[in-house]
Formats: sequence, C-alpha cells, structure tokens
Amino acid sequence: MPNELESWLILNQVLPVGPVKFKKLLDFFGTAEKVLSLTDKDLMQVEGIDDKTAKAITSWRNIDIQKDIEEAGKNGVKIITSFMDEYPQTLKTIYDYPPVLYVKGKLDKRDSVAIAIVGTRMITSYGKSVCEYITKELAEAGVTVVSGLARGVDSVAHKVAIEEKGRTVAVLGNGLSNHYPPENRKLEDKIVENGALISEFPMHARPDKMNFPRRNRLISGLSLGVVVIEADEKSGALITAKFAVEQGKDVFAVPGNIFSKFSKGPHKLLKNGAKLVETVDDIISEINLLKNFVKNTQKNIRILKENRDLNEESKLVLESIGCEPVHIDLLSDKTKIQIEKLSVILLGLVMNGFISELHAKNYVRKYN
Repeated sequence: MPNELESWLILNQVLPVGPVKFKKLLDFFGTAEKVLSLTDKDLMQVEGIDDKTAKAITSWRNIDIQKDIEEAGKNGVKIITSFMDEYPQTLKTIYDYPPVLYVKGKLDKRDSVAIAIVGTRMITSYGKSVCEYITKELAEAGVTVVSGLARGVDSVAHKVAIEEKGRTVAVLGNGLSNHYPPENRKLEDKIVENGALISEFPMHARPDKMNFPRRNRLISGLSLGVVVIEADEKSGALITAKFAVEQGKDVFAVPGNIFSKFSKGPHKLLKNGAKLVETVDDIISEINLLKNFVKNTQKNIRILKENRDLNEESKLVLESIGCEPVHIDLLSDKTKIQIEKLSVILLGLVMNGFISELHAKNYVRKYN
C-alpha cells in the first residue's frame, strides 16, 4: 500500500477526480491513503463522486507512481503538495487550487508579489516593445513576473525579467519532462536559475490542447493581477483574464492599433472594465500590496546603490544628513571634512539624487 504522499500523487493522476473532488474526498475521509483503500460504494458517499469516478479511483493500481517520482528526481524536480509549507500561499486562495505541483527551480517568498503578463503568440513589434517596457519596470521594482512560456508575449516577458536580474515563474501546460515549445528549451534553464517552472501535470504529460486553459487559472492564481498585451478575441490570454476576475484579481489591458486583430482582445477587456495600462504606475497604483512593496523596494534599491557606488567619505556625509535640513558648516564639524572638499562631495550627492540642496547651503536627505 502506498504511503500518504504517494497516495496524493496517485489520486492526482486519476483523471475524473480533479482538484475540487480531490479536496472533497480528503475532507470526507481524512487521508488519501484511506481514499485508495475504499470500495466504489464507500467513495460514492461523497457529493460529486459518481460510479465512473469511483471505479477510476479503485483502479488506482494501474498507475505507476514510482516511475513519476523517479523521473522527477532524475530531472531535479521537487514534488510539492498543498499541505507542505513550500506550497505557494497565493495559489491556495483560489477555489480549485491543484493538490500537487511539480516545481523545477525555487519558489521564493518574494514571489507572493507577482504580476502575470500574457498575450498573443503572434507578437508584433509594438507588442514586443510594450512587453519589454512593462516587464523591465516590474523586474527593476522587484516584482516577480509570471507567464506561461508560450511563444510571443510569454517568452518576451520571461526573457526580459531574466535580463533585468528579476524573478520569473513559468506555468506549463505539460509535464516537466516535456519541453514545449521546443525552441524555449534554453529559456527553461534560465528560468530555473532565476525562478521556477511549475506544472500540476505528471512528469510525462504531453502539451495537450485541453491542458492550457486549465494551466491559465494558475497563472492568474499566482499573481496579484494580470496584464494582457495583444490578443485576438479567442486568445488564451482572455481565458487567463477571465480566471483573474473569478479569483478577485485585477485585470489590466494595453490598448493597441484599432486596425490590428491583436488589439481586439485588450480592447474588449477595457470595454468590460479592465484597467487601461499606459505606464507601469497604472498597474502599481491599483494594488495596495504592490504599491507598498514597490515603495519599500525602491528604498532598498537606493540603499544598495549607495553602498555600491559611494566611497567611504561620501557614505559618511550621507549618513550625517537626515530629513531635517543641516548646514554645510555643521556637516564639516560632524564629519571632520574641510569645507572645500565637502562641497565637492555634496555636489556629487545632489547630482546623483541622494540629497537635495535647500537655501543657504542647507541639505536634506531624499528618501523617494
């Protein structure tokens, strides 16, 4: 008989079950081990478990779970269940969160502050420029960028986040043993170094068409909001936006050329109440958690910049200046630096945006 973790993985692979029925079964019987030990009749006590589903569960011995576990280990993939601490808490807020995740790379607490960027696979030069701009600004602010590793907008978003030394998470519609699209194989490796690849599907699951709408709910579920950049009216990006609305997340859309079919999707969203995006501030200002995070991050970036770029005397002067104006004579007394040399240091600090010069040689620290 499999142990509890193995039982979770087996039950996760019983096709008629799904996340909602999975949770109902555990709530009713207590453990996955218990579920696998029961008869059809026992299982059908649970609401939503019909004869077909019950028979699929009692046939669980046809599932070779050890092969899946071994494949995950061979590929450096960690299997996380929803009862584990590593499971992303933002995902647990959605109704049908997956009981099992396959993760390659590392999920970080910082990833709880994330924005999804999605759109067409047939990205235009305009869409590419917009995607690069928005992703760059978000990554510089320390916001994790979530997308689906598809061609077009998704790929650009992941690549730019990595180039900007930011974090990015890709949610796949296939198992992590398969590489889809194949041209993104190297991009997968870079994402693993700067974030994580995530799938709810077993290791060898193929990128079947029906998997992608299902994975889209995880893209929105991992994010505070979803930004749609170029999409036609039947795009999967609109499915992601729909999930975001159902999950109580903000939806943003970038307006485009009215003659382009790839503007139809964002414009439809805007007509239905999505927030228009012209700058990254349009996203940040709408989400309080994101706004506060970015504000604190910018302070941290400034501190890091100070430590990296300033020499010891400049650091000493900067540390001597607070939010109250201080005169150059007092600074000279405090730092023991002669006025002539101090004037040069102060000019450099002003030009680099660390301090402001007020009237009559008084200086004050800038924190924003």
